[in-house]
Amino acid sequence: MASKSKRARLAPARNLSKSFKYWAIVVFVIKLIIIFNIDSVNIQISGRIFPLDGIWLGADGENYITGYDSLAREGIYSQAGILNYWPAGYPLLILLLSLLGKSWVLTTLSIAQSLIFSFSAYLFAAQLTKTRLKKFAYISFILIIFNPTLSLSSIVVGYESLLASGFLVAVSLIIKDILEKTNKGFVQLLIINSLIFGLLSFTQPRMLFAGLVINFLWAYIRKGHKIVPYILIVTSVIILFFPATLIYRNNKAVGINSISTNLGATMNIGAGENANGGYMQKDYGVPCKLSGTASEQDSQRVRCVLNWYATNPAKATVLFYKKSVYFWSPWINNGFAGEVFTGTMSRNPWLKISPVTNIGNNPDGSKLVYGAVGHIFAWLWLVGGVSLLVYGYLVLYRQKSLERFIGNIALIVVASNWAISLISIGDHRFRIPIMGMSLFLQAIGLKTLFNGGKAPMIDGPALR
Repeated sequence: MASKSKRARLAPARNLSKSFKYWAIVVFVIKLIIIFNIDSVNIQISGRIFPLDGIWLGADGENYITGYDSLAREGIYSQAGILNYWPAGYPLLILLLSLLGKSWVLTTLSIAQSLIFSFSAYLFAAQLTKTRLKKFAYISFILIIFNPTLSLSSIVVGYESLLASGFLVAVSLIIKDILEKTNKGFVQLLIINSLIFGLLSFTQPRMLFAGLVINFLWAYIRKGHKIVPYILIVTSVIILFFPATLIYRNNKAVGINSISTNLGATMNIGAGENANGGYMQKDYGVPCKLSGTASEQDSQRVRCVLNWYATNPAKATVLFYKKSVYFWSPWINNGFAGEVFTGTMSRNPWLKISPVTNIGNNPDGSKLVYGAVGHIFAWLWLVGGVSLLVYGYLVLYRQKSLERFIGNIALIVVASNWAISLISIGDHRFRIPIMGMSLFLQAIGLKTLFNGGKAPMIDGPALR
């Protein structure tokens, strides 16, 4: 009798998982149709014409293609400045995909990113069905895989989609391990997750902090403090290996012992007496005496900026507020923050077909979208989204079990990237890598509100 009851309880989860798989495949097929119908254009890279097939340019698309082109022509130790000013990880990944064919490498990139995204959304939702959050799995899946900006970012030259997918897969594997509770499985999944976080850090070094903290917390929850030191060493070595290879590449290429030399410059744009919290072309930064190599100067800028924040707490607080507004701002820049802020999402594919954009393109609609009414809705969108996220986390935190742990992981991903924006630049594009986790927390909050404020949890396994 007990076995029948157990089968009855698990059957809906399996059926829901099949539904997730079906829609993930459908979304991927739709993207394939889009990819093979994108008009081919030629862009100029380093004085040469480069074909752009099956993909759209992202904010830094030209830079990534330039980096890839330099690697393809000169080898992995190319001395091109763009490969040490910005992290070379993403161009190196494109170079790896070019082994399947250089003439269609960008199309391959678009297909690979789209496949990985669909798989990650499916895997995350499927794992949720095995927890007490099963009733939240469907809305989480829908919000993630059908979110226009997040989903379409997989057809863009940019690392954001891969990072969002990586976090979804990593959290899914952690849930799988905690549910199964096997020593062999833990070691295997820890290694896999360390590789995932290493690759994320290889692509964008600011993901390093979230990866290390999540794996450390996971190891502590699973094994306790007695065995943690050994586990921490193993996971740290694996994760740090990937960004370390970028340091090695830069050292061999141009003698610089750093992942990149743009951190200080980026932080400096978002600091100083005249800074507005976002990207600025002039009149930004703090005074800083520079000397030595590009790497040394980058470190000097970082110290100067951090010192300015420490000695100007009031001004820093105002900037942190502005950067937070820009980080969570709507994709359409309508000046709702009190000044016209131009983020780096003007190439967002969703804006090409967004009904709000279409309304704003005619004179009467422009007054609506970019006027007082548009500002009010923009603020409601921002405050409502952040409030739902916080509420969703609190719902999970009150569960005091596996669900609290999942909520903590999601919050670490969101909060760490938000915090990094506070000391660098506020930009809504930086929100894309964490959208899988932020949308999940918002789904928890939304579903709970629809249920009268009571979280619709089911009976299921506890954390311990």
